[in-house]
Amino acid sequence: MLKEVADSLPYTSGSLYHAAVHALDQGIAISPTSGFHHAKYHSGGAFCTFNGLTIAAQLLRSRQKVKRVGIVDFDCHYGNGTVDIIEHLGLKHIVHLTYGEQFHRFSGAEAWLGTLTRELQPFAQCGILIYQAGADPHRDDPLGGDLTTEQMLERDRIVFRFAKDRGIPIVWNLAGGYQQPFGNVLDLHENTLKVCLEVFRP
Repeated sequence: MLKEVADSLPYTSGSLYHAAVHALDQGIAISPTSGFHHAKYHSGGAFCTFNGLTIAAQLLRSRQKVKRVGIVDFDCHYGNGTVDIIEHLGLKHIVHLTYGEQFHRFSGAEAWLGTLTRELQPFAQCGILIYQAGADPHRDDPLGGDLTTEQMLERDRIVFRFAKDRGIPIVWNLAGGYQQPFGNVLDLHENTLKVCLEVFRP
């Protein structure tokens, strides 16, 4: 591993945790970090080096901030590292949903979006939601390919409204996006921010 990457890990994982603590106080927060959900208990994976999602969830629990943590992982790919850590440590206080597993049970994007609020119901009793708002489910992404820009806006809107309507604090972070030029990925992340403001600061 590059020393520069190793040196960054306390800051990326720390950013997500402290943003989560801020969300507990303010209702919403963003951590502009990524590279988490493929990292397993014993190793990194793909572009992910250390699993800040589960680190934040564990710290929130161990420091008695919340009893249950929800991880809504809507990166396009299966969050295998998060699943590995949850299973390895028996983390029953984490409720986890990953787009890469869930989406393909439906017959297309509209069907998935139409049932998304219902799919989120297991998170209703969580003390906080960690929302990984991936850019790679966009259909123009070379490693993704399911949702239009409007459908991704609706995805974010449903998640944010679910949290706000139920009074559940939510912290969100960035995740995969591989389009070129890279500005297309930044536009999708900016869209998530705009929807967040639309829902929480109308």
